[in-house]
Amino acid sequence: MSRLFLIISFLMVFSCKEKPVSEKKTLAIEKSNILEGLTISVDTIMVDAGEELITYGIPYISTLSPEVRYFYILDNKTFKIHQIDLDSLAFIDSFFIEKEGPNSPGFTFMFQPISEDQFFFPSFQRPSIIDASGEKIRSWNLNLPDIIDGFSVELNSLTNRIVFNSTMDQLYSLPVNYETREYYLAVLNSYGKRKRIIALPEFNKANAFTIRTGGGEGGGLKIEFPYLQHLNDEVIISCTVGNGIYRYDPSLDSISYREFPLKIVPLEKKGEIKNRVHSNEEFEVEVKKIATQISHWNFIWDEASQLYFRFASRVLSHRTEYKESKMEIFLMAFSKELEFVGETRLEGLTNVPHSGFFKEGKLWSNVNVADELGFSVIDFQF
Repeated sequence: MSRLFLIISFLMVFSCKEKPVSEKKTLAIEKSNILEGLTISVDTIMVDAGEELITYGIPYISTLSPEVRYFYILDNKTFKIHQIDLDSLAFIDSFFIEKEGPNSPGFTFMFQPISEDQFFFPSFQRPSIIDASGEKIRSWNLNLPDIIDGFSVELNSLTNRIVFNSTMDQLYSLPVNYETREYYLAVLNSYGKRKRIIALPEFNKANAFTIRTGGGEGGGLKIEFPYLQHLNDEVIISCTVGNGIYRYDPSLDSISYREFPLKIVPLEKKGEIKNRVHSNEEFEVEVKKIATQISHWNFIWDEASQLYFRFASRVLSHRTEYKESKMEIFLMAFSKELEFVGETRLEGLTNVPHSGFFKEGKLWSNVNVADELGFSVIDFQF
């Protein structure tokens, strides 16, 4: 096991447009820059699968238990869920989900553990909860036309990015108008009825970076990626186009938007691209243009430090026959109240850990090592 140590130091002054009142501040947050003197160490650790054959190749879906104890992999061919114990780094169990029949979750693109033996599965109209025995113990029969009545969104987009809040017994999703690319937040109650649909106009700027190729309904499509996350009893909605976020408080049924005046990390994508192209070659050219612009990724909560972290990245040079691509990667930190408390440029990382999660203060992300499951573990010390 090799360790790579990187030392990053910088000084900066920062402020934030909207700072929630909080009397409780940790010593780290009271520092003028919590990332000053940041030290990073990187390990790679492997999982002992024993005699279990874990298909760690496409297509598979992975997710994490709420208490960060177990890691799950769903083989989308066999509908078998593998359970990995992150404390012992070993395979411990597997469950089968029906592909067809009354207990089938339907078409599956993600799943959400809500306890050690219960999983939420979204689907187009009938989201459901299935237990480890494969039995469907709850489902929602969504009346899609009633839910979107009065809003210009597509029926089949209602379960886009859908998540289940087991505490409030609510569903949240990001329905969209495919033509205008306008996003909304949908809040559904315990019966699957509409509580609210809220427009998210600040993300309309992402339309400037949509690329379509071909005519009519065919061809390729490249869009900015929206995130919907339920963290610490609130909903955080973000988008790769920029640093701005929406925050929805389910207990107050209120939503707000905020941006952060970053100094090191570019605020958002800029410039012009062709939104409509007519060949695959043109499409690739425009996609590469966008890749050189900043992308702001999802938020990652660290229980140990009581901080959110967020990566941003952009391509500095594209891969060629003679050299690999080169990326510029940034890290930002925020308090639990989403006060901006630090940013830095990271040296030495070659990829953003998109599947990252914090366990005991270290950032884990699953990696494929010769078709076997491993984790890259990054220790941020500041």
